[in-house]
Amino acid sequence: MDASPHPDARTMSKKRVQTFQPKGVSMRSKLRFNKACVTAGVMLGLMLTEGIQTSYAAPMPLSSMRQQKQVRGVVRDKNGNPIPGVNVLVKNGAVGTATGPDGKFVISVKSPTDILVFRFIGYLTQEVPAGEQSSIDVTLLEDVANINEVVVTALGIRKEARSNGYAVSKVQGADMTKAREISVANALVGRVAGVNSAPPATGPGGSSRVTIRGNSSLSGNNQPLYVVNGVPMNNANLGSAGKWGGTDLGDGISSINPDDIEDMTILKGAAASALYGQRGVNGVILITTKSGKAGQMRVELNSNVTVEKVNDFFDFQDVYGQGIKGAKPTDQQSALNSGLSSWGSKLDGSSTTLFDGKAHPYSKQGNHIKDFYKTGATYSNTLSIAGGSDKTTYRVALGDLRSKGVYPNTEYIRDNVNIDVNYKLSDKFSGQTNVIYAKEITNNRSNLSDAPGNGNYGIAFLPANVAASYLDPGYDGQFREQVYSSDLFSTNPFFAANRFRNNTKKDRVIGVTSLRYTPLPWLFVQARVANDYFGFNATSITPTGTAYRPAGSLDLERNRQFNETNVDALLGINKEITSKLNLSFTAGANLLKKVDKVNDVTASNFAFPFVYNPATAATKNSTIIQYNKQVQSVYGSLELSWASTLYLTVTDRNDWSSTLPKKNNSYNYPSVSGSYVFSENIKTNWLSFGKIRAGYAQVGGDADEYKTALYYSTLGNTVNGVPLGDIDNKIPNKELKPLKVKEIEVGAELKLFDNRLFGDFSWYNKQASNDIVTATVSSGSGYTSALVNVGKLENKGIEAMIGGTPVKTANFSWTTTFNFAHNKNKVIQLAEGQASMLVEGGESRTEDGFINHVVGLPYSQIMVYDFKRNAKGELIVDASGVPQRTDALIAAGSGVAPYTGGWSNELSYGKFHLSFLIDFKSGGKIYSGTNANAYSYGLHKETLAGREGGVVVTGVTEAGDAKTTTIVADDYYARLSSISALQVYKSDFIKFRSLALTYDFSRAALHEKLNGISISLVGRNLFYIKKSTPNIDPESNYSNSNAQGLEYAGLPTTRSIGVNLNVKF
Repeated sequence: MDASPHPDARTMSKKRVQTFQPKGVSMRSKLRFNKACVTAGVMLGLMLTEGIQTSYAAPMPLSSMRQQKQVRGVVRDKNGNPIPGVNVLVKNGAVGTATGPDGKFVISVKSPTDILVFRFIGYLTQEVPAGEQSSIDVTLLEDVANINEVVVTALGIRKEARSNGYAVSKVQGADMTKAREISVANALVGRVAGVNSAPPATGPGGSSRVTIRGNSSLSGNNQPLYVVNGVPMNNANLGSAGKWGGTDLGDGISSINPDDIEDMTILKGAAASALYGQRGVNGVILITTKSGKAGQMRVELNSNVTVEKVNDFFDFQDVYGQGIKGAKPTDQQSALNSGLSSWGSKLDGSSTTLFDGKAHPYSKQGNHIKDFYKTGATYSNTLSIAGGSDKTTYRVALGDLRSKGVYPNTEYIRDNVNIDVNYKLSDKFSGQTNVIYAKEITNNRSNLSDAPGNGNYGIAFLPANVAASYLDPGYDGQFREQVYSSDLFSTNPFFAANRFRNNTKKDRVIGVTSLRYTPLPWLFVQARVANDYFGFNATSITPTGTAYRPAGSLDLERNRQFNETNVDALLGINKEITSKLNLSFTAGANLLKKVDKVNDVTASNFAFPFVYNPATAATKNSTIIQYNKQVQSVYGSLELSWASTLYLTVTDRNDWSSTLPKKNNSYNYPSVSGSYVFSENIKTNWLSFGKIRAGYAQVGGDADEYKTALYYSTLGNTVNGVPLGDIDNKIPNKELKPLKVKEIEVGAELKLFDNRLFGDFSWYNKQASNDIVTATVSSGSGYTSALVNVGKLENKGIEAMIGGTPVKTANFSWTTTFNFAHNKNKVIQLAEGQASMLVEGGESRTEDGFINHVVGLPYSQIMVYDFKRNAKGELIVDASGVPQRTDALIAAGSGVAPYTGGWSNELSYGKFHLSFLIDFKSGGKIYSGTNANAYSYGLHKETLAGREGGVVVTGVTEAGDAKTTTIVADDYYARLSSISALQVYKSDFIKFRSLALTYDFSRAALHEKLNGISISLVGRNLFYIKKSTPNIDPESNYSNSNAQGLEYAGLPTTRSIGVNLNVKF
């Protein structure tokens, strides 16, 4: 625990291993909250006594005071840089202080024989006699055996990694700023064992999906809690595509600028995240942004430019062109009737009339993907200024990102401001303030999946002889859609891209301010207020002139205001009991208040064309919803360490949530963990460090707002002028209990041969029970479903990280790290008599691609229809000889890959640095609606067979009679498109994810005012070394919801290449 007056001070030896930077938690207002009041009262009392008494001991005699003297000095590292936060203590005494931002300290000693002890994590402890000197400068040397072993844990506590009884992983900010992703969450792909990052293919400003150690809830949120500088951040998805299509409206984590990140710490297991209570059930990702240091003002510019091209994985047939039953169109109407159908005759170059009434050559026309999608470009610039004095340090950063997407007219803009100030008010009072502001604007987000305005759909299935340019710009002089198919819901892709409107705007402010009082070197009290606010606006318009809706409509006008405030108080003690025994204790309380207001408006039948104002609409509907929530919490942590070898940590937290019934709204989260550093007792030349660890914890989650009450809503319709109302069809459950997750984990860490080789291994078993799921009830009850606590899930797994520095010379080094994880997930129980639970219904056009949770099987099962066969395995056909499909859905595999991993490398030669990442996933499945439609429309290469003479099918009827029939290719492959088992593929892949080649200019070559320049050639999503999916990208899920494993006419994935420039003044 940090006992210094400076909030960022990291002031411990191996026996003092924690610096607390607490994070908000939550509470319910109507409950008595005595513990919080006591803590706040203690803090206030200590503040009031500041300046009145300087210690809790009896007043010192004047003679003793005269015997004391002050010793001043500076603590530096081997390069001469000052080290802030170093603990400076008088050995075996009660006097202590810490170095300021400039490394300076002042301490009082009684006698020349006093010994000054200098301690700081990552450095060797030094003891220096006070002597007769009044000034002592100290140089601390790095503790080579344990360097870089400081990690941030729950509530912002900084600890030596050797003390953790659970797995913690760390990703440096520098890993995310060269071959960058727009969203920092997507940058985690392949970097951390046990972290499964699966970004959907939805374009710039889209959402991300990250899970840690599998999925713990059947219907609730499974993504981790993001904590930014101690502020819990709302990362809810703002909108996504489903059965009826839709648009990915983004999430919360996209607001963070990667250039501002110092590091990200991933708390994987329950023992690591238990102190976060119900919010830490899915793990926690702690983001620490950069801060200033004392000394001369520093200016840094990071500039990145990348261009991106779509990945064209289509390998469709281009032998046959547009038409039906083997015949090409003969006039405009037959061309319209053919639409996207490629069941015509062989392409022969002859003249053919198409949908526009003009004659065109009946031959392959260009590349539809390259002719429709644009070259994307992203420009990112961040300018920061940092510096300070021994009293105050600061960092101010301005960021600007502008991305032109590959989908026509798509644009994403993000502007960031980050302000961080640390201040020392006196020797015992210090504080910190951090404010992050982000403005995000996204124009023309693409519709996805089955949305009729999905431009990706039409361009994907366009017949080979129909050039994309024939459809451009998609509308006539009166802005009416240029129809190319009699199926009006197959919107002209250019009309969709040029005329549809899907725009969003988000303003976000994340702020925190804290005040810390340190009356004694081993004691501090802290108060903090944190706030997360965003205002979000979304507009979705089907324009006037759309073929399937000529008058147009306002499909959504959303205004959302979200605000969450966390107020907490913390008391911390870090005391060396004996020369070997150290105690660290913290206790705190938190109050969370959340208000979420959503106002949705839809409208149609406007008074004026092209004016989508609800005030002028004959039909409109407005929905206003406000969600209120409070959570009250108390928590504590106790750590004992013995001789830097044995560590034991016990934590406990209790939450009271307003979303649960009063008798069930209190729930407890205990944890116990420990570690044994056996390398302290085994002295060999080859063993640098060795530790075993174990932990057990219980975490959980509450319900969403208003799930325990029956509520009503008003409808847009009226009867005789009286508005109609609607009652919820779900039975409220006043007996709801919180989700409960129990987890045990064990692990080991090794460092060998002077840290040249290292390994980290974990095994865990996580059991979730009392999950809140929806169960079907009898219609005779007047309802259709009910919420019940019956869901049970199991996650077991292993994680491994192995790496080292095989080569290290004066001019060349190579560091390599391989991580691997296997998560074995199983649904144990649903409601009584319920074998499966629907997560996502079949896509509206294909009526295939269901996602269910099935008892006894892994999470997120892709449910499909297969060929129908009799007991002998014979194919069953109908009277026409067409193969039949099963009556019931069959589980075809999980959409979540159980095996994940990555291989990262860093090579340096002189001023050149090369880094690259290869990652993989295996064991998952994906249903491809794109391939299903390719069968139906005659584009799939397998549809070439039987074009001329038909397809011969041999089977038996339901009665058992043998039947052999020749079927027209159109009809046969249309049936195959509905046999959805044929469109389920392994989603395995190995991918060359990223590469960065950097050159650092030497200081000698730079102007005296420049501290450094580096330039990098970067690439992202470069190519697949191996993939198992034909015609699609295995990472092309269109949703970040729990319905994983669905692909259908989404935005193509992209490959980006660019340049990164970093300049330091």
